[in-house]
Amino acid sequence: YILQILQIAVFAVDRTLIHEIAKASANNESMDQFKGRSTLKLIQSIKTVPSAFPTSMNTCGRIAVHKSGRFVLVSNRGHQSVTIFRVKTKGKKAGELTTVGYFHTHGETPRHFKFDNSGQYLIVANQDTDSVAIFSFNLSSGEIKYTGNEYRVPSPNFVCCCPIRDDSGLAFTNGSDSENDERVQIDLGSDSDENSTTPTTTDDKASLRDELEKARKEIEELRQKLASVH
Repeated sequence: YILQILQIAVFAVDRTLIHEIAKASANNESMDQFKGRSTLKLIQSIKTVPSAFPTSMNTCGRIAVHKSGRFVLVSNRGHQSVTIFRVKTKGKKAGELTTVGYFHTHGETPRHFKFDNSGQYLIVANQDTDSVAIFSFNLSSGEIKYTGNEYRVPSPNFVCCCPIRDDSGLAFTNGSDSENDERVQIDLGSDSDENSTTPTTTDDKASLRDELEKARKEIEELRQKLASVH
């Protein structure tokens, strides 16, 4: 799938030709024999905004395929939406797209978006309204629904999902008060019970609390620097 200014171009891949090219390359044969032949064939072009919307008022920001391979998403800067397409998986038109719907991003200029690791939530960066909006994703219908969760971020233009677990296996619980800090645990990865966790020692907890407090101070310093810029 290739994202153009106002539409998605869908191509079929000629795997037989790719195999021939790879074989010829391995045998040090000339590539001239493949001139004029393409490994891609255009099979569909589909608009990312409703037909009634002025095309001069929109540009696409990003394209992504859901981890299931069943849905393709595009953000529209101008229409202020995410368009979702379902991928046909059977028949002669396998690989082509059908429109699921157009969904407002609760902000302006959705420059970037990303699914969380579960594939059940979509995080959208609305650059010109300084906000990040969270949507739940219906794995069956392909529709998204605004969760009501929105975060103020200065001109967001990229979303990245990072696991809250370091290389040592420490699992951190979100929260800022001392009660939450007491729930910090270490995942020992027990074979007998994959969900079991063992409480840390007093020294470990103190060390982790110190690290969390240091991280909070660094975040507060960054916030103050960002505030001074504006």
